[in-house]
Amino acid sequence: MSKVVIVRGKNREKMVKKGLNALGIDPYKDKVVIKPNLIINRPYPVTTSPKTVECLINYFTGKANEILIAEGSGMCRGGTNKAFLDLGYVEVAERHGVPLVDLNEDDYEIQKDPEALKLKEFKFPFTLKNAFLISAAVLKRHSMATVSLSLKNMMGATIGRKARFHVLGLTKSIVDINLYTKPDLALIDGIESSGKELGGEVTRYDLLIFSEDPVAADAVGANTLGLDPLSVPHIKLAQEKGLGIARLDEIELEEMSE
Repeated sequence: MSKVVIVRGKNREKMVKKGLNALGIDPYKDKVVIKPNLIINRPYPVTTSPKTVECLINYFTGKANEILIAEGSGMCRGGTNKAFLDLGYVEVAERHGVPLVDLNEDDYEIQKDPEALKLKEFKFPFTLKNAFLISAAVLKRHSMATVSLSLKNMMGATIGRKARFHVLGLTKSIVDINLYTKPDLALIDGIESSGKELGGEVTRYDLLIFSEDPVAADAVGANTLGLDPLSVPHIKLAQEKGLGIARLDEIELEEMSE
């Protein structure tokens, strides 16, 4: 069974420590890459709060030799670096001496998978190579993908324009991307939740979701939003392709308060 931890509260620092300690997280690689959702330069909860990312940096400092923040924004005019600046990530990076990487412009190697659903070839960013990869997502619905959680967040871990995935087919593209770049840790910030991918009515859930299984994390996230996880096409397909567990009755759920 996959384990998912829900920590309820409002103090991110305490919640992150509790959640990661409950999972026994200790990176098994020298490099930790934190991948937030900065699709656009609009503040949390449309995008990942820099406060959450800073809590992750604090947790992994001393546990890894190198920590980076990496993202490839899909809709920010001015590019990823403008999103970093406008959303407070430059301040966090400077405060902790952590590099910021625009994955849209990263060097890459070509990886191939003839069994892939759509992406038979994939430009794998060098920054992600040999890294303990964290998908630091937000809890929100999505007009086309139903939800935008840890799996969909990995669309930003790709080189170049993201619109091509909508043309190829969003569900299969999300799954293929995760087959190439499956995160080692999923964190979904649901202290607040955006009603749509780029905004909308904000709902407070006052929780963070943690798991080493991104499919299980997304299943619990979808359930938190009042959805059957198996009704979300990319979550269901991710389970079918062996990326993780989406059936709630097969997930070990531990809940606690900060």
